[in-house]
Order: sequence, then structure tokens, then C-alpha cells
Amino acid sequence: MSNRRSHFRVVAMVILGLGLPSVCLTAQITKTPKTTPKSAPKPTPASAAKGTATKPAAEPAKTLVTPPPGPPRSWAAVTYVSGSTIYLEVGSKQGVKEGTIFTVVRAGQTIGELSASFVSSSRTACAVTRSSSAITVGDSVSYVPVVVEQVPTTLTAAGSRPVTRAGTRRSPVRGRVGLRYLTINQPGGSTLRQPSVDLRLDGAQIGGSSMGLAVDVRMQRTSVTGGSSSATSAPAGATRVYQAALIRQSSPTGTRLAMGRQFATVLSPIGIFDGVALDVNGSKWSGGGLVGTMPDGGSFAPSAATTEAGLWLQRHSAQGSASPWSATVGAIGSYNRGEIDREFAYLRGTLNTRVVSIYAAEEIDVNRGWKRQAEGSFATFTSTVLTAQVSMSRALSISGGLDSRRSVRLYRDFVNPEIAFDDALRQGQWGEVSLRPSRHFRLSSDIRSSGGGSEGKSQAFTASASATQLTPLGLGLRARTTQYTGAITEGRLSSVAVEVAPGQAVRLSLNAGVRTSLMPSAGLPATRLTWAGGDLDVAVGRSLYIMLSTYRESGTASASVQTYAAVTWRF
Repeated sequence: MSNRRSHFRVVAMVILGLGLPSVCLTAQITKTPKTTPKSAPKPTPASAAKGTATKPAAEPAKTLVTPPPGPPRSWAAVTYVSGSTIYLEVGSKQGVKEGTIFTVVRAGQTIGELSASFVSSSRTACAVTRSSSAITVGDSVSYVPVVVEQVPTTLTAAGSRPVTRAGTRRSPVRGRVGLRYLTINQPGGSTLRQPSVDLRLDGAQIGGSSMGLAVDVRMQRTSVTGGSSSATSAPAGATRVYQAALIRQSSPTGTRLAMGRQFATVLSPIGIFDGVALDVNGSKWSGGGLVGTMPDGGSFAPSAATTEAGLWLQRHSAQGSASPWSATVGAIGSYNRGEIDREFAYLRGTLNTRVVSIYAAEEIDVNRGWKRQAEGSFATFTSTVLTAQVSMSRALSISGGLDSRRSVRLYRDFVNPEIAFDDALRQGQWGEVSLRPSRHFRLSSDIRSSGGGSEGKSQAFTASASATQLTPLGLGLRARTTQYTGAITEGRLSSVAVEVAPGQAVRLSLNAGVRTSLMPSAGLPATRLTWAGGDLDVAVGRSLYIMLSTYRESGTASASVQTYAAVTWRF
């Protein structure tokens, strides 16, 4: 069951896989609906961006020995999983739009379906709309890239010469405008209010040419009133430009040239930059490069202080392969006012067969100059990600991996104690056994050993159970409990969630949890942190979406009540 909820997003930690620099500490409010208008047919990937009525594509067969019927499909891989949000390293540059439907494939079988919730130029955050097994890093996804093309229509009248009328399947420029309002009742009686507006534009083949654009601008105003005089603050505004680029590309799989503020594609460690990028895509080989400067971390204004450059080369399987794989090698350099900041190699590989799924990524720093003296060696292995899954049968799978990344860019609706706890245990090793006795039920258990994060060295054991689509109302349930032992604290975290979707245009979800912590060495009584939240999403017609949510946290000095409302219009 999808456990995605919507609350205010703290981009102090996150902005997608959207790849914003980790130094960005602004509070951000953005919400993308999880529902599809009831009046509209279930969208295919080519029409999901605006809900254009088209005949739904046939569902892929259970065993994908050959590519599914219909339009040519592209392939990508799951790169990170956080709670109910699935992250992919493809974005608008690869023909992905908000609402694009992804088919998840493992070991040659379809195991689920994702819907694109947030899309940057090179990364996508997805909500799980259907799954028969837990989706993990390294799983393959297929989708139909969105191509805006001119469709000539010839009208012939008796005794007249043919007249050609140029029509389009949809507008070459699509986007959304969102109005959002967040209030947080804080301890001491103070109240934070934060209205915001965001604008997203994506264009391709504008005016029948190969030119496109990508614009992402977000504005917000924050004020704190009430409580103590020290808590009250004057309203402060902030405007952030995340994308403002011109793009030249004849098709989603062709050569692509982008100029302006944008996100790195394959070289994901770079994130956002101001400059020029060239990607050349082939049937078996692809490559590219970029050069630019990093925006100021505080104001996001253009800055010439840090220059970044990178090159990459990729060997991959043919498009539509039943067992997709890829091997990527890249080189990245970052220089601060002419001095070496960081130079490193980037390696990544993916493999998906009928039995085994593997995802691996490595960053190797090359130490020159002052860094050679500081590190004491020519090369340093600084970041490793490895996950592997073996499908023993349709019902049983075993997976494991390790993660030594110092930081991960995420894009979240909100953060509750459960998500914060999982993030704290991200670094380390883990193993999981998953059993699905039927298509509606799933049981899993995993053990994790963490050597970093805010929890320090710790071990955790988790057991979870979920059920989906139990009634015609789309009832879903999820329960999870984790026993953990850290360097200083130990305790238990438990959570439950329930969701109903009586129609495609309405979705209601409720969630709650509790975390108890004890410090045995200090002899202090155990602390108890509780939280509860609710989320209601309503789609009106094909373009208007209304979101309402509330979230309450208690048991800590920073306990608060948050209320969020948003209206989004897509065009």
C-alpha cells in the first residue's frame, strides 16, 4: 500500500534526487497529487501529463520475454527507496512528465507500477500505485517517453485543393501553478505561517522546432507571530530558481544540448549547476559532458566561485531488452576559485536478469596537490552503494546491500519520526527476506547494522506486514515494528497506516506511530514520542487538484501541529 503522505517539506535535507546542493536550507512547500481524476480514463504515460484521453495501453504480460506491445519503451533503474517514495535517475530530459506511469520489472516479471510525482530534468520521485512485491534499488522500470509531435491533418473538400491543418496531441508547453499555505503551531504559543507559489514549465519542440525549455521557480513568504517577543519575526520572502534552461533535442533518445540552470543527468553527484551540457545517446553507447558553475548555496543566485566539469561514457543494453544492464564511467572535477576542491571518478553498474537484480555505484577521489598530502594516498574510495536481490520464487526473495554515502539528496513531502529514524540508519549494511503468500499480502523482515548517521553505530531489526486492495474501496493496511540498539540509546519504533481510495478522484490516508527511547547508562526514564497524521487528496476534473493534510507530533520539546492546504492547476 502506498504510504505517501503530504505535509510540509523540509528541504534542509532534501531536494530530489532533484539534486539540489545539500547546503540548501530553505523550507519548501510542494505537493503533487496522488490521484487521477475520476472522470478521466486511466492515463497512459504519453497522456498522463495533462490527462489527455487516449486508449489505455495494454498491461504488460507477467513474463517480459519481449518488449510490451505499443509505443517504443525506455528503461531505467530504481536508485533509492525512502519510505513509500521511489527515486529514479531519469527525468524530463528522458521524456518523463508528472503522471508518467512506470512498469516495475524484476527477473523478467512485472511486480508493480509507479506514478511520477515530482520530476526534475534528470530525476523522478514516484509513488507506488500497485505492487506485488517490495520495490528495491536496482529494479528495472519501463515507460513510454512523452514526445510532443506535430500531427498533420489533411482536409479535402470536393473540387478544392487539399489543405493541411497542423494539429498537436497536446500543447508543446505544459506545466503547473500551485498555491500553498502552511501553518505550524509551535511550543510557546507561536505560529509559523508560510504561503507560497510555484511555477513549473516544460516545453519540447516548440513551434515545430527542436527547441524546448525547463523552468522551475518557487516563491514563499515566512512569518512567525505570537508567543514570546523573541519568537515573533518580520515576514521574510525567498525566491529560488531551480531550473531555467533552453534545450535543443529532436527526440527523447537523440542528442541533447542544454544551456542555463539545470540538473546533471548521468553525473548525478554534481546536482544543479549553471552552464552547458551535451548528451549523445546511441543504441549501445552513450556519452556526454558538462561545464558550469555552482549557484550560491544560500540565495541560489548565480556565482562564479565554484566551477564544475564532467565527462561520462556508458555502455548499455539495447532499448526494450528483457534483461537490461548498463555500465557507466565518469570523471568529475570541482574547483573553488581556481583551487582544487574535489576530483573524482564515478562508476555505476546495473544488471537485471530473471533471477538477480544488482545496482552498484562508487565514487573514487583522486588526490592531487594539497589533497595528496592530507589523505596520504593517490586515491580514496569515498562513497559506495551496492544492492542485490535474488528472487528464489514468485513469493520469496532475499536482498541485501551496503551504503557508505556521506549524504543523499532527497525530495520529501514531509519528515516524521519514522522517516527520520530510517534516514539515521541509512549508512551501513542490511539484509532482508520478503515473503508474499498472495497478491494482497506481504511479510518481510530485515536486519541492519549502521556505522554512521545521527544514531552512530547501531543495530536494528524490523518486521513489517502490509495488505492492499482488500475491498472495492481500495482498503490498504500497513504495520511495522523495529527494535534498535545504538551506541547511547535503545528502544522500539512502531507505526501503522490505513488508506482508502473509493474512487480515482479521492484518496484518504491516516497514519500514526510511537517511538520509545531509553539511555541505560544514564539511568533516565524512557522518552515516548508519538505522531499522527491524515491526508485527503481530491481531483476536480482533469487539471485541478486540492490537497488537505494535518500532522501532530507530541512528546518532545519541539512538538507541533501542522496544517497544510494546496491547490494546483495543471495545463
